[in-house]
Amino acid sequence: MNALYYVILILFVLVCFLLVSIILMQSSKTGGMGSAMTGNVLNSAFGGEAADKLLVKTTAILAALFMIFAISLNVISTPGSLNISTSTSDPILDRNKLEDIEPVINVPVQLEETKKDSL
Repeated sequence: MNALYYVILILFVLVCFLLVSIILMQSSKTGGMGSAMTGNVLNSAFGGEAADKLLVKTTAILAALFMIFAISLNVISTPGSLNISTSTSDPILDRNKLEDIEPVINVPVQLEETKKDSL
């Protein structure tokens, strides 16, 4: 189970880097990072519309893989963590009750008499 966790973790990090790079390569209306990084390489290789469609499909696939890997990393227990079962016969409200705690310091409390204002 330890090896599976690390394989999924490595694939998750790889998908994260690929997702960021593909998003930055997409052309925007103002020509931002997509035109600065790739220039006309994608447009000349695939054509203008085909390059955008390819990047959008790749982004969707990588986003789906990102979600799958994130959920699977959450489900799989981390190696070295303690497996604590939370299913006990006591209800959760009874488990969270504080035990009777004796006070450490006894502070005497004096009741003050109420004074009437002279006004």
